[in-house]
Amino acid sequence: MSANHPNIFSVKDKVIAVTGGSSGLGHHMVHTLAAHGAKVVSIARSHPVTSCADCETIKPDILHICADVADSADIAAAFDEAEKHFGTVSVVFNNAGIACKASALKTTAEMMEQVFAVNVVGAFNVAQEAARRMIEAKIAGAIINTTSILKNMPQKGAVAYSMSKAALAQMTRALALEWAAHNIRVNAIAPGWFPTGINQELMTGPASNYLKAKNPMRRLGENGDLEGALLLLASNAGGYMTGTTITVDGGHSLQG
Repeated sequence: MSANHPNIFSVKDKVIAVTGGSSGLGHHMVHTLAAHGAKVVSIARSHPVTSCADCETIKPDILHICADVADSADIAAAFDEAEKHFGTVSVVFNNAGIACKASALKTTAEMMEQVFAVNVVGAFNVAQEAARRMIEAKIAGAIINTTSILKNMPQKGAVAYSMSKAALAQMTRALALEWAAHNIRVNAIAPGWFPTGINQELMTGPASNYLKAKNPMRRLGENGDLEGALLLLASNAGGYMTGTTITVDGGHSLQG
């Protein structure tokens, strides 16, 4: 499609799966994508607090599915349900993630396993299931992973999280290389400091002002700041982009 096409950023009628869609950034993106005309499948371990028994009637273009991304059987069942409602998922926003706050010496094997189970294995499970079905249906698609600026800028007390996000960035490149022949693009978004459920304690403490002061734009990220990058990678506008990571951090990573 020509870059001059007026609807090049459109996601209208695309079937898009968002993991971690019950809260925070994921919840925001579920509703943003639906507002842009997409049919959205929100996959999370629990329904959003605002959900209700007749949510499909109120918001028919949003389907909430409870599933654990770390469980491949759960994910297969979730995609089965998504296909029954909307058809084959052609775009994935791999957003689910967890973190643990601990120094390297106090990070246990169990902590590391839990973080990698969700952030890396879970993201791979979702990407693999989506790609398998796209290939079988012979349709083009896009997978968008959520990494972090901590993949290159480790933060004290977040060793497991930083390592998992570095692994996810490399996974993005590896999958992009393998699936390009099937016209499946795999890219990533690397947010800077955004207040979310997994860093709420940090973002509501003294560190918040420190991070704002260190940022060239003198503020933390807001959910809306990621919308443009997501729409770019999910739409035809990003049709020749694969294996890349878009950093959205207000210039924070420029400070070293």
